[in-house]
Amino acid sequence: MMTVRHPAQRPCHATAAVAGLAVLVVAVLGGCASPVQVTSNPPGATAYVNDKPVGTTPTQVTLEGDKPVPVEFRLEGYFPESFVYQPGQNQGGITARLEPKTLTKTYDITSAPDGATLTLEGRQVGATPLSGLQVVYARDDKASPWREQTLVASKPNYQSENVVLGSGTTTVPKIELTLLKEDRVYNITAATPDGAELNADVALNGAMVGQTPLKLPVTFQRPNKSSAWPKFNLSVEVPAKYKPVAGVIDFARGTTIALKLQPIIEIATILTAPALVMTPTGVVFKAVQTSATGILSTRESAEIVTDLKPVTNFGRKDQKEAAATRAESINSFCVTPDGQHVIFALTEHDEQGGLYSNLFIKQADDAASGVARLTQGSRYWDTLPDIANDGSNYLVFASNRSDRNKPDIFRVSLIDNRLSGGISRLTNDTRFNFAPTYGDSNRQLFYLSTEPNFPLAESQVSSIRFDGSLPTQLPINASEINNTFAEKVFFVKLDEDSKKKQIYSITADGKLETALINQEDFRKSHCFNPAVSPDGTKVLLVSDHGVDEQGRHNNDIYLVNADGTNLQRLTQNGSDDIRPAWSPSEEGVVFFLSNRGGAYNIWRMKLSGGSK
Repeated sequence: MMTVRHPAQRPCHATAAVAGLAVLVVAVLGGCASPVQVTSNPPGATAYVNDKPVGTTPTQVTLEGDKPVPVEFRLEGYFPESFVYQPGQNQGGITARLEPKTLTKTYDITSAPDGATLTLEGRQVGATPLSGLQVVYARDDKASPWREQTLVASKPNYQSENVVLGSGTTTVPKIELTLLKEDRVYNITAATPDGAELNADVALNGAMVGQTPLKLPVTFQRPNKSSAWPKFNLSVEVPAKYKPVAGVIDFARGTTIALKLQPIIEIATILTAPALVMTPTGVVFKAVQTSATGILSTRESAEIVTDLKPVTNFGRKDQKEAAATRAESINSFCVTPDGQHVIFALTEHDEQGGLYSNLFIKQADDAASGVARLTQGSRYWDTLPDIANDGSNYLVFASNRSDRNKPDIFRVSLIDNRLSGGISRLTNDTRFNFAPTYGDSNRQLFYLSTEPNFPLAESQVSSIRFDGSLPTQLPINASEINNTFAEKVFFVKLDEDSKKKQIYSITADGKLETALINQEDFRKSHCFNPAVSPDGTKVLLVSDHGVDEQGRHNNDIYLVNADGTNLQRLTQNGSDDIRPAWSPSEEGVVFFLSNRGGAYNIWRMKLSGGSK
C-alpha cells in the first residue's frame, strides 16, 4: 500500500518509541501520516483496504497521499459492504453499516385442539402448544425482502392449516383445526308406546345392521372443511308387527337414540284378479290389481254376526313366509252344494312373474284343513267358479284355456269333491264370455259377453243351455251377474244419474227390470256383488256406503230383502269385505272374501236370528 500524505500534515519521523500497529502501517506505507479510524455497525467486521486486511473493527489505518482506496468490510452472517474511500482534510473515519443475511424471531404456537404436529418449511419442529419456536428468515441480498416461511399444523382426522410467517409477524394467533373424520357409537333402543323393550330390526342406508338394543358404530368423514358432513338414513321396525320409524343420523345428533314404535294395525293389500278391460281398440282380458286397506284385527263389532272364522289362511304379503310363496290372492270362490267345501280361484305367479289362476277345493269349517287342486296349469286363468244346489253337480267357470286372448265358459262335473270326466267348453264364439252363474241346470246358464274390437262395447247379459244350444244375448248391459235363485237374474250396472254401481234384477226371461236398493243415500253409493238366498227372499250385497272407526268409506257386506226393504249392515271391520255367498245347506251362514288380517281369505260367519 502506498503511503498517502495530506498537504496539511506535518512530517514525522519513525522512532523506536513507536511500536505496534503504527510502526507496521508506517513501514508498509513508506511514510508517516495520521491514523484513520475504521468502524462498522455491528463491530467485529474484518476491514480490507486495497484488498488487504487491516484489522477487525473497530481499528485504525494510516493512509498516505490523497488517492482513493477501495475498502471492504466482511462479517459472518452479514452481506459484505465495499466502497472507495477518498482521503481528505477534515474527512471522518472509514465506517460502514452491515446488513444481516438472516433474521430470527421467536413465537409461541397454540392450536385448538392441542396436539397438532408443526412443520416449518417441511421440517417437523414440534407439537402444540409450543413455546419459543425460532424462525430464521433469509433474503437474497440486502435490498431484497425477507423470504416468508410456511408453518403447517396437522392432526389426524383434522384438516391441516397453513400459517404464513413473515418478518413483520410478531405473534401467531391460535390455529383452529377443523374436524374431518370422527368415529362414533350410537346407542339405539326401541320400545312400544307403553315402554316395553323391542328387538327391532335396524337398517342404515337400507342395509340391515342389527337389532335393538344396538351399539351402532358410525364414521363421519368429509373431504374438506367446506363440505357438509354426511347423513345416514336410519330405519327401525319390527317387520309385520310395528311400523318402521325412519330418521336421519347427522353430525349434530346425539349418540343416544330411543324410539317409540307404533303397532301396525292395518296394511295395504292387493287383490289380483282377471277382468275384462276396455281399451281404445276394444276389450282385453288381463289381470287387474286393486289395492285396499286391510285391518289386522279380525274382530267384527256388528251384533248380528256370530261365529266368525276364516276358511282359508293365506298369509300377509309383508311377512317373509308369505312373500316366499307364489300365491298372490284368492280372486273368486263359490260354495259346494253340501255347504261343506269352498271352491276358490287362486292367482299365482310363475318364476318369470307371469300371472295365472287355478281352481282349488277345501273344507269350509277348518282353515287348517288341506287344499286340493282341481285344475292345473300356468298358462291360463281358471276363475269365477259357480255351482248350483240343483243336484247336477255342474261346476262352471270362466277360462282362457282354449284361447289365451279371451275367456269362455267351461263346464265340468264335480263328484265327491273331485273333477269327473273332461272339461267341456260351453261358449265358442268370438265374444269375450265371462262370469257364469246358474240356479237350475235344466233351464239356462247366464253369463256376461262382450263384443271384441269395439271400443264402445259393454258387457251384456247372455244365456246358454247346458246342452250347448245357441246362446241368447239380452239387451241389458251389466258388469256383474248372479242367478243363484233360478227365477231371477240380479246384475250390476252404473246408475245413469249418480254414476254409481247399482243392483237390478230381471226375471229369467229377461223382463221386469227392477232396482233393488230404494234408499236415496245408498243410491249415491256403490252397491254391487249381489248374492241371492236359496229361497230368493234375501240378497247379500256389498256397498261402500258405511265408514269405519276412522271415518273412512270401505266395502262392507249388507243384507236386504229381495223387495228392497230392511237394508242392514252386516260387517263393520273397516277391511275390504266383498263377494258374499250363502251357504246352500246351513241357515243364516254366509261366506265372503275379506282382507281382514292383512290378506285376502274366505271367511265364514253366522247371522244371529238366521236367514236362508
